[in-house]
Amino acid sequence: MAKENLRKSVSFSRRRPTRIEKESFLIICEGENTEPEYFKSFRLSSARVKTIAYTNKGNAFNFVNAAITEKNKRGKDFDNYWVVFDMDANSKQDFNSAIQLAKANKLKVAYSNQAFELWYLLHFSYIQNEMHRRLYKRKLDELLPFPYDKDKDTAKNMYAALLNKQSDAIANAKKAYEEIGNHQSPADEESSTTVYKLVEVLNKFL
Repeated sequence: MAKENLRKSVSFSRRRPTRIEKESFLIICEGENTEPEYFKSFRLSSARVKTIAYTNKGNAFNFVNAAITEKNKRGKDFDNYWVVFDMDANSKQDFNSAIQLAKANKLKVAYSNQAFELWYLLHFSYIQNEMHRRLYKRKLDELLPFPYDKDKDTAKNMYAALLNKQSDAIANAKKAYEEIGNHQSPADEESSTTVYKLVEVLNKFL
């Protein structure tokens, strides 16, 4: 009788699977195609990424202010907030102030001095000397199997085209960043980029 009652008390109903919340990233980019499409291409299994473009903000400082407004509006919608922007033609004061402002408002920063394409070039070689951004396209045209431009279709191809060299890019970017200065004035640290920091973080969720 006891065994019969025990069998009756056992429930064979299926338990609903527990939903695991994924780590989330909002990456706010200054560029219209190049940066957003690159970071969209990460195929993450345990995190979700949303990229948005804030273009034509005038300078890096205004861009970061707009990103702060976006972060405050979204609140806890995302676990991690990143901004991606370049030195380009910014004044030294605007660029350095933009980085400081972002960090003060808990935005993590992936900057490039001079431009994001420096990150692409670091997939092919270590760059220690200063290089004006006007030369980036010419170099990439020589190194890539297709002409480089900032169009959306090209931007979509860059992650896959460079993936097998990504570990080299991280090593080269990290070496340059560590050797170039004390980072008190990133505007004076050409050629350097912290894009590798964001890439390393995202790679943890592949």
